[in-house]
Amino acid sequence: MSTLNVKVPDEMDEDIEAFLDDRPHYLNKSELVRDAVRHLIEQPKLSERTLEDDRISRQQIENGNVTSLEDL
Repeated sequence: MSTLNVKVPDEMDEDIEAFLDDRPHYLNKSELVRDAVRHLIEQPKLSERTLEDDRISRQQIENGNVTSLEDL
């Protein structure tokens, strides 16, 4: 596992400490930072999937490949 050193303003460090105090499932700052980075990396992937689903749905509508609610 790689090690990163990150400098944050004192006020942010205090905010991080308060955040951790309220969320005991994070055992330390490293876990919080890893989780935050993971979410930042995965968020665009979810958005790309959503955009692809939307593109497919629109294409199906244009092609008439739809079913009405009553027919379900």
